[in-house]
Amino acid sequence: MAREAAKKRQTTEAHDEKRNEILGHCATLFDRVGYHKASMQMLADEVGLGKPTLYHYFSSKSAILFAMHDAHMSALLAGLDEERGSDDPLRRLHAACVDILRQIAEHPGYVRAFMDHYEDLEGKMREHIRAQRNAYLQRVRGIIEQGIANGQFRACDPGLTTLAFLGMCNWAYKWYPPLAKRRSPEDVADAICQPFFEGLSLKSN
Repeated sequence: MAREAAKKRQTTEAHDEKRNEILGHCATLFDRVGYHKASMQMLADEVGLGKPTLYHYFSSKSAILFAMHDAHMSALLAGLDEERGSDDPLRRLHAACVDILRQIAEHPGYVRAFMDHYEDLEGKMREHIRAQRNAYLQRVRGIIEQGIANGQFRACDPGLTTLAFLGMCNWAYKWYPPLAKRRSPEDVADAICQPFFEGLSLKSN
């Protein structure tokens, strides 16, 4: 029985690894020709699989797009979980910025699909991603509210400040990929967060 469980686990891991490999290739094609111009046949050719085999892993092009969105949001939410034990809101915001930049550096195609093609998701797929996005937004807002409440941050509109912070971080998908080999996510996060944090922190007065 243990042997069967181990075999099943290995099969699942291999399946997941192949799915991730497929997503990487599909993201490259989406970047090159655009999401709307990419067909399942083109995606299969990009991956090096027959179209029936591709359908074994993903039922449609929309399912591939959804998987990219889900992978991106799952990684960002997991990053917030890792810093949950910290009581320093600046450290937690900096870590969130690093996570976003790392996703951009390591999976630029995923992130571009996430930024540019959210509106192409439909039905339950869109509802799922919307729920993830809203959960992430509220948790980042909670960090800023914590900083205001404990006197570390100046009094400000936490909703607008959250949108400004995430806008600053997310827009890096437009300019960071070419720099990623020379500037680490931590290095870039230090550079872009410092002026934002100085404006937010009461200590800057």
